[in-house]
Amino acid sequence: MLAVAGCSSSGPKPIPESEGQKLFGDTNGATSSSQEFWTIGLKPFAGNNAAQLAQDELSRLVRLPGLDEAFILDRGQRVIVCVGRQPSPNTREALALLERVRKTRIDGERPFAKAFYIPPQGKAQSDLDLRSVPGKFGEDAVYTLQVGVYGRADGRAPTRRDIEEAREKAVEAVEELRRQGELAFYYHGPSMSMVTVGVFTHEDIDPVFSFGLRSLMERFPHNLLNGQGVSQTVTMSDGSRQQIIQESFPVLIPEN
Repeated sequence: MLAVAGCSSSGPKPIPESEGQKLFGDTNGATSSSQEFWTIGLKPFAGNNAAQLAQDELSRLVRLPGLDEAFILDRGQRVIVCVGRQPSPNTREALALLERVRKTRIDGERPFAKAFYIPPQGKAQSDLDLRSVPGKFGEDAVYTLQVGVYGRADGRAPTRRDIEEAREKAVEAVEELRRQGELAFYYHGPSMSMVTVGVFTHEDIDPVFSFGLRSLMERFPHNLLNGQGVSQTVTMSDGSRQQIIQESFPVLIPEN
């Protein structure tokens, strides 16, 4: 079962540049484009140079067989290189395209093996629960990156309404991250709800973090509580104690 990492905490603190909104989006309003079709996300980019990075990646991918119709989708918080425009992700044509994209090989690797359909604004997906991962990605899917928690911040036992609100917020955050091209999931614990991104194997963790995991941790550097950073006290190598914002961290994917 997932759990919030134990630490000495002084409560939620603001994150510079509204990181909470950058990561989870504004759940009170739409931030994405007016795209009305389902499309396969190949690679999302964030930050000030996201548009240029996406254009560079697009220029590389359109030269590959089967990806010549790739395009860029601007979702506000993310700029995503995509391929395909489908009215539904469940048609025979849409499923065939997804399978073809996932099997695409570049230099002997399959970089899009975990590609998925990004929904239009206002549409939700039914496979957002983290417990669905083993059935979809197989037994090698062992870890995911925890980037957020929703629930009471004062340590008190939550009411039923608190739990319901936390679950609603977590689902909204995951839906928005999916629209931004991130492979996000929620996990509802007994008192709090977690938000995670990515699917990783043992090889991504041991003996060192893989490039893919490290890149995701750069994009999601913190584990936010209700969209805000949590200050924790850590002991440094020289014995001194320092306050930092709690970082994102890999967690085990629960078995179904």
